[in-house]
Amino acid sequence: MEFLASVVVAILAYGAVYFIGKPVVALQAKRIEVLDVAERYSGVDAAAPEETRDAAVKALFEAGTSLRAYERGWSTAVRLWCWAWGYDLDLAAQALYGLAEGPRAKMVIPPEARRNTLNALYVALGAAKHLPPETVDAIKRMIVETKAARAKASA
Repeated sequence: MEFLASVVVAILAYGAVYFIGKPVVALQAKRIEVLDVAERYSGVDAAAPEETRDAAVKALFEAGTSLRAYERGWSTAVRLWCWAWGYDLDLAAQALYGLAEGPRAKMVIPPEARRNTLNALYVALGAAKHLPPETVDAIKRMIVETKAARAKASA
């Protein structure tokens, strides 16, 4: 009987690790990778050398695309993790795409707008502990206003 109980516990532990732990660990690794890419390339603008601009655009778009894939194809474990920690993967992907507009040289993006976009990424991924509370509150208000404006425009 003890052997059967041990087998059941082993199967449950394997299921928990494989179906819950593995997707959450992968999301956390992707989150750190995305934050690293955003930090590295957030300051690149149209005045940078072409190789640097190309690398920045590629890295930022790839990071945004991978986050969007997590957001659209996530498991229940990832969904619950994002809900519990307040992650907004879609907003984070949009912020990465916005950061990629600077190096593309299609438009000039002021440094303050880039900083706000980077701060929105921090807020969306729950990595805003280094920001002052006033900045976090201001970014959250901007996010709410932007979402309300989009909802109004699409209605």
